Amino acid sequence: MVTRRLGITLLFILFLSANLVLCAVSLAPYTEYTDPFGSQSLLADWDFESLPSSEEIATAEKLIIQIATMGKGDPLYVWFGHSAIVVTDLRNGRKVMYDYGVFSFDDDFYQTFAMGRLNYEVWATSAEARFDLARQEDRDIRLLTLDLSPQSKLALVKFLNFNILPENQTYLYHHYDENCATRIRDIINSAVGGQFKSWAQSVPSEYTIRQHVMRHTSFSPFIDWVLNFLQSGRIDTPISVWEAMFLPAVMEQALKDFSYTDDTGTIKPLVMEREVLYTQSPQSSRVLVLETYQPMVLPALFFALALGLGAVLFTRLFLRSHSVAVRRFSHVLLGLINWSWTAAAGICSTVLVFMVAFTSHDVTYGNENIIFANPWLLVMSLWSFQVLFGNRKALVRFQKSSSVLTVATLLLILAKGLFPDLLIQQNWAVILTMLPLYLLNSTFSFKKLCAFLNREDPPGIQERIV
Repeated sequence: MVTRRLGITLLFILFLSANLVLCAVSLAPYTEYTDPFGSQSLLADWDFESLPSSEEIATAEKLIIQIATMGKGDPLYVWFGHSAIVVTDLRNGRKVMYDYGVFSFDDDFYQTFAMGRLNYEVWATSAEARFDLARQEDRDIRLLTLDLSPQSKLALVKFLNFNILPENQTYLYHHYDENCATRIRDIINSAVGGQFKSWAQSVPSEYTIRQHVMRHTSFSPFIDWVLNFLQSGRIDTPISVWEAMFLPAVMEQALKDFSYTDDTGTIKPLVMEREVLYTQSPQSSRVLVLETYQPMVLPALFFALALGLGAVLFTRLFLRSHSVAVRRFSHVLLGLINWSWTAAAGICSTVLVFMVAFTSHDVTYGNENIIFANPWLLVMSLWSFQVLFGNRKALVRFQKSSSVLTVATLLLILAKGLFPDLLIQQNWAVILTMLPLYLLNSTFSFKKLCAFLNREDPPGIQERIV
């Protein structure tokens, strides 16, 4: 008995030590990489203040600069909408769309995406053709016409044409810092002498990055939960409207709200005209983006309680039966349900450890979820699978591991309460998904369940489950 307890103690210490190692990896210093073709790098060397010739001014006066915003689509990568710059030349009626959201599923797409090193490109294409495609996809299309001086228009178009050159058109994509919207945001800011950034940084965003993302993903609970699980507290700090403009719709609204001082000292709105080209059909089954953030904590908790109580409480009550058939059915049901959630969470946690340790996905670094949801869940899923075939020792191992993870989760909750300014990650939906599942499958819960029912175990019950 002493040897067995010593072994259990050593296993517990080893498990906690592994958690500490994972946390250390997660919190490792991050060396930021500066992309030479990033928005700030390219714009820093571009002159938006040089005086054009009279001929160039005459040409610029025939140009119309517009920002196109396209609504949500069906594939995951267009759930957040899209932005592009449209330049219309009144001399020939030609409309060109400068699009910073071009990527290809070829050229090792999945490998580069997994490693956080996905390359995007900027292309110049026919605006009308792109609008026709968006209509076919039943996506909103809105245009904002910008009120810029001829000098700013000319500098902006020259930069765009420089940016689409083969040697300049590729850039390193980032979910929140370098995408189709932020690149356009930075260009507009340079065109108005930095006034756009100064104004936007002075306006606090109503939501954090995580909350903004959840407005677009909450209609799909599984994707929403996985994205919340993988991303750390780096997206939970307060932000300004400037940072929130990684979303095309937020940038569109910011442009409509912004006024700047032109070369003559006159304060005027940047947007001079608004146009709606197409609106998503009322018959569409596509769920609209939420106007306000809705936390998913309670739905996650209710789901976990339903799954935990259904798989553990009800199943363990079945285990009390003297019927061999009922006991076998209970083992199958318990093993199947516990295998499903441990395998799913184990895969997610393994992906998280990989992203933290080996990739450039900086939004995963410092992730608190590693403390209580890690690849050990895959081992537990194997034990759950063994329970399907009536392996009672595997059930005991599963219960003990659940007990350890219950303690780890409760310790994290305590730490978050004691150090709220340090542990800022808004992962309560994840915590309240995993904690009931751990607790109801732990050795604590079964003893408490027997006491609650105030009845004795049938003969042999301990032998059957222990």
